[in-house]
Amino acid sequence: MAFLKKRPPLTREQSLKSVPVKNPHLVETRTETGEVILYLPRREVWWVKALSKILYIPKGRKLALDELGTNVWDLIDGKSNVGQLISRFAEKYRLSKREAELSIVAYLRMLAKRGIIGIAVFGGPRTRQGKRSKAKAKKK
Repeated sequence: MAFLKKRPPLTREQSLKSVPVKNPHLVETRTETGEVILYLPRREVWWVKALSKILYIPKGRKLALDELGTNVWDLIDGKSNVGQLISRFAEKYRLSKREAELSIVAYLRMLAKRGIIGIAVFGGPRTRQGKRSKAKAKKK
């Protein structure tokens, strides 16, 4: 769609300052081993209801987290930013910061794409207008 402007990508600094937030519609259950099973119910909109009369559409999605996924899930509290999650994860599993960053960022990206978490972005404007104002400020 030509009328939609593509947002500029986040900088590394902005992504590390962003805060992952759990989806409030999730139902979280724990197994005997302590692992987490997440259930995300389907949104009830008119066209999905109509389509579900014709086709089978599940009432929600389930996602089972393994041990590492459960530990990352437990670190997400809605207050800690991604950088803090990476530090805690690296310390717990004795990884380098870079290894932990690559793992955590990829995992959080997957959870966000599936609608399991949202990402609150802090650390400056992401709009093109914000970039222009920074360029103007440098000229002055």
